[in-house]
Amino acid sequence: MGQVARNVEDCLAGYISPRICKRVWPLTLLALRQVINILQVNRNNKDPKSIIACESNNRKANNKNNSKAFKNERNVVLDELYSTDHKFNNLFCKHIKQKKRYEIQKIAEVCAACAYEANCDCIVDIGSGMGHLARVLAFQYGLNVTCIEQDCILLEQARKLDQELLMSIKRRIPNFYQKSPQHFTAKLESSNLVESELVSQLKELFQKEFDLSEEETEFGLVGLHPCGDLAPILLQLYSSRNEAKFICIVGCCYMKLTINSQISKLKGYPLSKYLCLHKNHSLTYTSLEVACHAIEKYCDKLKTGNYEDLIVHTYRAALETILIKKSTILRHSQLRNVKVSKGMSFEQYCKTATLHFDTDLQPQDSDINNSVITDFLNRWQQVIVFGSLRMLLAPLVETIVLYDRFLFLSEKNFVPILKPVFDSRLSPRNLVLMSRKNN
Repeated sequence: MGQVARNVEDCLAGYISPRICKRVWPLTLLALRQVINILQVNRNNKDPKSIIACESNNRKANNKNNSKAFKNERNVVLDELYSTDHKFNNLFCKHIKQKKRYEIQKIAEVCAACAYEANCDCIVDIGSGMGHLARVLAFQYGLNVTCIEQDCILLEQARKLDQELLMSIKRRIPNFYQKSPQHFTAKLESSNLVESELVSQLKELFQKEFDLSEEETEFGLVGLHPCGDLAPILLQLYSSRNEAKFICIVGCCYMKLTINSQISKLKGYPLSKYLCLHKNHSLTYTSLEVACHAIEKYCDKLKTGNYEDLIVHTYRAALETILIKKSTILRHSQLRNVKVSKGMSFEQYCKTATLHFDTDLQPQDSDINNSVITDFLNRWQQVIVFGSLRMLLAPLVETIVLYDRFLFLSEKNFVPILKPVFDSRLSPRNLVLMSRKNN
């Protein structure tokens, strides 16, 4: 184990740490690494130079005064409670994991600033899930929020949590008047974007539930990690409807994007005319999938020598060969997330990861315990080296996808901004794409 670890460290030391690598890398690989470092989008949320904006929008991209002005309009009593009462603060974090709490507070501040700049009090949270972000936008920032979620169970849970939080706030602030987020079930698809039915429903709901005039029902679109094609769909909705005044999205699950489809106009990538005119814009499932990994965490484990923590990649690769052998329809199947703890066997991993599969599709003992699979597992160090080289390319793939979306907005004269808002170690998909239409 120690010798293997040293071999891995020797191969990757030049990439992950300033120490001198004992093995000289090929010049082409060194050149590739340098090119990637130059071309990839800056993921450092602490670097003021990391903001990418059209020239005409540079001033607005980093304008903090608007955000402060917006905060001044919020409920002063609520603000004081939120900052001084720990128990009250926890009400907004109830049922939310720490990573999600961090993301929600950060993106809520960005969305609220966008709403203020756009002179827009209404927000549509697409793929809202249990409504955690919507409650912060509504109760903490005083915005009128409507949530769209296709899962009825999540929607009902969101309504229940809305009422729990509202009652808790009113016990502390009896005259609190802000209305709860509104929820309705819908599935956004490319085919219905240009039609007015969805927008008409939204405007009617804002008028009825929030006592607004028709002129006050213009809205912003918000998506915190919309999965796959949902992010491109939101961009298309934003670009096609005058009522949508701003957009603020953080992408994820790039491998679920529709790349080549003959079905109507469904396309997740590329969106921009610029890339569509080029024949060499193709991205594979594999390249899009690696762009979704937690790169910084991966490198941290390499730096500290925690190679055993990365054995999950070997387990996943070996399981993929088993699944494809059983049935080609299982290629790239969605598996259960499994945290591989020290001592977890490959057999335990397989059973946990495929627990939701039909019994006849789950790996059997004979699939798992054989010489071929054992040989695969014994080559885990090669998987780490190969995986690390893939990770080297990952930021560039994400950059291509995000620049394509940036260009899509820019081509339509909707000045976009691309900005790392989250700490990438806490939230790997940390780049927020936003745009505001001129009033």
